[in-house]
Amino acid sequence: MHPLHVNRVHATGALLLVLLASGCAERGVVSGPPSSPGTGTWLVVGAAAAAAAFVLAALIVLPAWKPGGSAFAAGFLALQAGAAVVAGAVLVGAALRGATLVERADGAEQAASLLQLGGLDGRDAGFFHLVAGLTVVLGGLLVAVLVLAARFAADVDPVERTLTCCVLAVEALISGVAVVLGLLGHHSLPFALTAAALPALILAIVKCWPHRDAEAQELGYNGTHG
Repeated sequence: MHPLHVNRVHATGALLLVLLASGCAERGVVSGPPSSPGTGTWLVVGAAAAAAAFVLAALIVLPAWKPGGSAFAAGFLALQAGAAVVAGAVLVGAALRGATLVERADGAEQAASLLQLGGLDGRDAGFFHLVAGLTVVLGGLLVAVLVLAARFAADVDPVERTLTCCVLAVEALISGVAVVLGLLGHHSLPFALTAAALPALILAIVKCWPHRDAEAQELGYNGTHG
């Protein structure tokens, strides 16, 4: 199969997964029960989101994989990118639906509880539009960085591997700050997940760091083939 056709298939699959996640988020906030979902519902939703993230991660890494690439670092970064895409799609879908319901007088009370982001949302539809726009822009930049880092980690080029280690080091720094904040009493889920990723980030840096033998192999390949 031609590489261009393969890339088109991967891009189409990724786009369909994003649209599906966004549609599910929008459908869920409209037709969801008035009571809180049970544990089984959250398990199903979590499993579906994890499956979508894994599929996206495979679509990111496999086309760029080369023998000698760092499997752990590439897979870890690609999984982060897939999770960011799924989470961003769900957040955008919920924000847009919240804005739609806020604009309706009869749905204002319901819309106020769809997306709890603090005391600033209230019943202002513009706030939900702002959340959706920022999610698309900032989330898109984050996904682009993670995708490039994952593809660089899947390669053997020393410069690309070094750039990937820089991205991982920034993440490790953020995770270390989350650990300190956790020790100071911040035990919310975002802080806990960020802090828990610190060991995996350190291991990814160790696995991805370009070694002398890999650099010598790369230089020998270039010297032989020009």
